[in-house]
Amino acid sequence: MSIGHLHPPGVFDAGHCRTCARQAGLLDHYYHVQEEEARLRQASASARAAHWYALGALGLSGPGVLLAALALLTR
Repeated sequence: MSIGHLHPPGVFDAGHCRTCARQAGLLDHYYHVQEEEARLRQASASARAAHWYALGALGLSGPGVLLAALALLTR
């Protein structure tokens, strides 16, 4: 065991100690979890962007509705 590899037996952080994760057969699981977390961050960012686009569309539609109502009343 190298100096940078000192930790109690059976305890490791797959992100820090990839050698232990590989030996325990958890490296594939670690990569899968990392990919899922990346997808979640991307989905969250997309949802925030969609929220702001929806708010902008709602804000821009307000004057249109008022103009349509005004047009109907002045007819």
